[in-house]
Amino acid sequence: MTPSSSWPRPSNEEQRLAVLHGLDVLDRPQDAELDGLTRLASYICGTPTAVLNLIDRDRQWQASTYGAEPTEVHRDESMCGYSILSRDVTYTPDASLDAVFADNPHVTGELANIRLYVAAPLIVGDDQVVGTLCAFAPEASQLTRLQIERLRDLAAATVRLLELRRAAGALAHAATRDPLTGLPNRSLFLESLDRAFARMDRSITAPGVLFVDLDGFKQVNDTLGHAAGDALLRKVTDRLLGSVRATDLVARLGGDEFVVLVEDGIGDEDGLTEVADRVRAALNGPVELPDGRVVRLGASVGTSRGLGPADSPAALLDRADAAMYDEKAARRSS
Repeated sequence: MTPSSSWPRPSNEEQRLAVLHGLDVLDRPQDAELDGLTRLASYICGTPTAVLNLIDRDRQWQASTYGAEPTEVHRDESMCGYSILSRDVTYTPDASLDAVFADNPHVTGELANIRLYVAAPLIVGDDQVVGTLCAFAPEASQLTRLQIERLRDLAAATVRLLELRRAAGALAHAATRDPLTGLPNRSLFLESLDRAFARMDRSITAPGVLFVDLDGFKQVNDTLGHAAGDALLRKVTDRLLGSVRATDLVARLGGDEFVVLVEDGIGDEDGLTEVADRVRAALNGPVELPDGRVVRLGASVGTSRGLGPADSPAALLDRADAAMYDEKAARRSS
């Protein structure tokens, strides 16, 4: 479908998009809190429909709708694509008589038959308008100044909710991620292992764990410094992630110890051994650091699989840890 018009882009478009994407709300299922806000917008304005629209680079995405099914349209086909150009509320009692909106497909009948239209901007920070909280009706109608102001207040409350969610998500991420590598930390790994055990009774497979300890890491730290050691751990992270499947969980327990939770599709010990062999192959050999220096690295890998209902996550991890130390001792003796 060809857009009916081409709305201008805000002068701070790239900054605006960065703020929008930073909210981490695009392409998520509708939820009760946002749905409550759109219901309230509909009540305030006395309209059958209200929508929370977010304006992405080339699309309008609806985070919540009341009185209509959510749809996604081209940004230039949306009415809110124009409304985000202002920090003020956009209001027209009859869009079919409005010079800006009269030929919009939401007004002409191509996509809808909107007459009353009001949109309060979602302003994040000082001046980043990421979308609108809008209400509309198929009949022309007048709104009072009080209704328009209350819709503006509700849009501001919507922004505060989205910002609180973003902050809470960032805190939750920080609490479960290793700050150096970005991998899940011990807490998130143990939580994931508990869930894997809870699923074991309903699955034909059992969770497996790889316990990975680097060989030679301390020497790199001692001779080249901690900055080189940190760079090496980030390189190791990349290699680990490249050697396992997307469904496997790689975590850093601390220092030079990593673990891999292998769950889907590993039905026997041979399957787990294949994953361990790929990890060893990925970590054994030279590694070039960002400054051009090359260090040699190795890894000892211990594996263990869940043994059934009588087993426990702690026992599984202990067995994998013991198997890793057995392999390390064997490497040293040889």
